[in-house]
Amino acid sequence: MAIFIVNKVAIARSDIFAFGVLLWIVYIAIRRVWRNRQFQNFARKHKCKIPPHTANTLPWGIDRMWRMVQLTNQGADVMESVIMPSFRSSGWTFQSSGLFGAEPLFISDPENLRAVFATNFSDYGVESLRLGAFGFMVGKCIFTTDGHFWEHSRSLFRPHFSTGQLGNLDATDKAVQDLLTAIPAQNGQAWTEEFDLQPLFLRFTLDSGTDFLFGVNVKSQLGAIPGSLQDDAVNHVTSVAADAVGGDMNFSEAFHVASVEVTKRAKLQSLYWLANSKKAQRAVAYLQTFIDHLATTNTPNSNHKSAPEKKGEDASEKFTLLTALAKDTHNPIELRDQVLFALVASRDTTAAMLSWMFLMLAKHPSVFQHLRSAILSDFGSSSCPDARTKPITINGLKKCQYLQHVMLETLRLYPPGPLNSRVAARDTVLPTGGGHDGKSPIAVRKGTVLNLCVYATQRRADIWGEDVLEFRPERWISRRRSDWTFLPFSGGPRTCLGRKFMPSPLPRPDDLHAPLCELHLSI
Repeated sequence: MAIFIVNKVAIARSDIFAFGVLLWIVYIAIRRVWRNRQFQNFARKHKCKIPPHTANTLPWGIDRMWRMVQLTNQGADVMESVIMPSFRSSGWTFQSSGLFGAEPLFISDPENLRAVFATNFSDYGVESLRLGAFGFMVGKCIFTTDGHFWEHSRSLFRPHFSTGQLGNLDATDKAVQDLLTAIPAQNGQAWTEEFDLQPLFLRFTLDSGTDFLFGVNVKSQLGAIPGSLQDDAVNHVTSVAADAVGGDMNFSEAFHVASVEVTKRAKLQSLYWLANSKKAQRAVAYLQTFIDHLATTNTPNSNHKSAPEKKGEDASEKFTLLTALAKDTHNPIELRDQVLFALVASRDTTAAMLSWMFLMLAKHPSVFQHLRSAILSDFGSSSCPDARTKPITINGLKKCQYLQHVMLETLRLYPPGPLNSRVAARDTVLPTGGGHDGKSPIAVRKGTVLNLCVYATQRRADIWGEDVLEFRPERWISRRRSDWTFLPFSGGPRTCLGRKFMPSPLPRPDDLHAPLCELHLSI
């Protein structure tokens, strides 16, 4: 009898559980129907029409997502292999299938970019997208957050990127001289054998970036020269930055491994947690240790002093981003995340722009000769005793028109941030892209992911002409750069703070140790 009573209780409990599950399913179904009807009313009110939809072989676009992850692992060009063909076949604003029934939008129309980046800025956010994917490497920082934390972080970053701070090119000049010293000479000859410039550019931007942002040059360029690290007085940070500390991973490899893992996490969307390899975890830990040491030894109240400070470069006497963050941030993890992001942003994006620009100069010798003549005309030559040299300043660089045109054309074809993303914080509207003619507004449902492709915008023949894929700096002689067809630094309130840094001083052409027409970069 007792057993029979227990069974009845068990049956009753199972019935209650099943009934609860049924109620939950009914609630979800009713809520979805209600939300769909509400969204349809919203779309009709704003006279919206459906955008083109690109087809996928497997449900939820799994085939597309998997292909992008594979291409990332292979180091292949995802933009030209997947993204651009979709734009060409489906239109400049289209919808695709995503995980679990999501329908992300892909956008390269200037009017829609303006709406997302600026006009309707408050309708979109980034935190739910970036914190999981990019937070793996840079944690909670200005790049991965919205709201008050982002606003406060930007207020700390902005003063350091003021015109006055950017006007001092001493740190950049030192890094340029170190770059020229680090270029491998061949048995004391004036010319070199073929060599790869990109590792040098990565160390150049690391040195100039750490000096500008943190008040200390880690001297990675000089530290990487064979035999230069035998001096016991060499700073440990320099050894790490120059990939000379030994072990199973070096600084450059850690940066690369962590960056690739972050890229895979972004492509996996809500399944970002699947990309979490032990090697990538070690890479991030390596970078965090480097940043912890850099921050600890160069904050104003630190009892430690790095080697550059001992030589008279006292970071505590200068206003630096590290100083501002350290005064406001008492959480060491938060400080490390903000500093690590600033270093990643200053190093990789600038090195990428320099690498692409020098590759273009190598492929277009007439452009190189024109640029060399323009720089010699504006600034003179230090190797010619009779030539009159002029100091290199920010204003002088801005006035060197052909240099500006070469950099702008490089950024047009190879923007440092080719693909950006936002998520809709509420139901909202894009001004164009809907209907058969692509001219009607599009209703965007709350929670929709928008992939914003400036790479595609800057390679559209209907905007830039039939020669859109040609590297032709002369197109900038008569072209405006302030519209929404050219966004290498994004736009709106989240515009890259480093955009003012674009006129970067370059070594004088007559100081280069290799003929640019014969350079080969591994990009």
